[in-house]
Amino acid sequence: MNRGVLATVVAVLLVASAAGGYAFYKFRLASPGTAGGPQGDAPAYEPEEAAQIVEAAQVMWQPTADLVGTVVAKRSVMVRNELAGVVRHVGFESGAVVEPGQVMLRQDDALERADLEAAQANVRVAEANVVQAASQVRLAQMELERVTRAGVQSVAEMEIDRTRSRLDTAQAERSRWEAEVDQARARVAQVDARLAKLTMFAPFRARVGMRMVQEGQYLAEGVDVVMMQELADKIYLDFAVPQEQSARVAIGTRVMANAKLLGPDPVRIEVVAIDAAVNNETRNLRVRAVVDNPNGTLLPGMFIEVRVPIEAPTPQTVVPGLAIRRAAYANSVFVLVNDEQTGATRAKQRFVKLGSTIGENVIVLEGLKPGEKVAGAGSFKLRDGVKVMIAPPGGPAAPGIAQQQPAPTDGK
Repeated sequence: MNRGVLATVVAVLLVASAAGGYAFYKFRLASPGTAGGPQGDAPAYEPEEAAQIVEAAQVMWQPTADLVGTVVAKRSVMVRNELAGVVRHVGFESGAVVEPGQVMLRQDDALERADLEAAQANVRVAEANVVQAASQVRLAQMELERVTRAGVQSVAEMEIDRTRSRLDTAQAERSRWEAEVDQARARVAQVDARLAKLTMFAPFRARVGMRMVQEGQYLAEGVDVVMMQELADKIYLDFAVPQEQSARVAIGTRVMANAKLLGPDPVRIEVVAIDAAVNNETRNLRVRAVVDNPNGTLLPGMFIEVRVPIEAPTPQTVVPGLAIRRAAYANSVFVLVNDEQTGATRAKQRFVKLGSTIGENVIVLEGLKPGEKVAGAGSFKLRDGVKVMIAPPGGPAAPGIAQQQPAPTDGK
């Protein structure tokens, strides 16, 4: 072999041996319990990740269905005229608030007033004729008494019969004129009722819609004048419940309504009426609840989300959403356990089955029990078996389970 090649091989072997020896020396220094280590028998340094600890809690949770309700006024009326005629006065403006008894519309009533005066005159004529007929009856009664006292010897029986006939005629005449009085008064009432229909009054306190008529306009019978929506401290909220869940809703059931107009928090409302039948097309049951509306914020036709209980409350295990590590293949949490050898807190990945979300918490259906400690804020940095350092209270924390409000129940 060439001496130059042999020298090169020897040099490479020497360099490799020196590098291996140095690496073995460093490994021995870093190994736990090595006498030549920097700290004698002390273990080597192990990095740790900071995370906050939260405890899986148990809460009573009731499944609910999110529905859409429609605001309905307690009383809603479309004002229409009963009789044809010309409009003489409109007593409201578009969008105004009207009070009970306020004049809404007045039509031309000149003809009806003339008819009323004529009917009242007929009443007076008939009453005068009744008085006259009554005097004829009294006269006939006196004549009959005279002839009766005279006796049959002095007065012919025929004369007595004639006197009785005149009394009967006078009484019949009086009855006829009394009937004329009743008829004339009925005519007055008829004209007066017709006259009253030409003036429309507000039946209750309400906000009116857009005005559709003007003074001088001729209205046929049944023309839409204006829509009235009652103003009250309470207003109705109608929503439909699927027939499968209809047994869960009864009069007195309290459900949750959610809308920006109601405020930032859901509002409890009470069911006051349930429809008598299920809709043939949708197979839903119409339900009516009442909502406080003292400021008139809710207007008829608005929609509001309604949360209705569909099952009985059950205990469920929940953890904050920050504790859940979601992946395409499975969801998991890091359960914190104590290492028996070193006493350190370590993270153990555990796959779980999740349920519904309750606020900032998530229901864990399988894989976790109440009371177990899991990593909350900071769990994204963990891996299976890593050493965990408990984050200080001032650090980023997961939402507290104790602050979680359970879902609403159908308390009555």
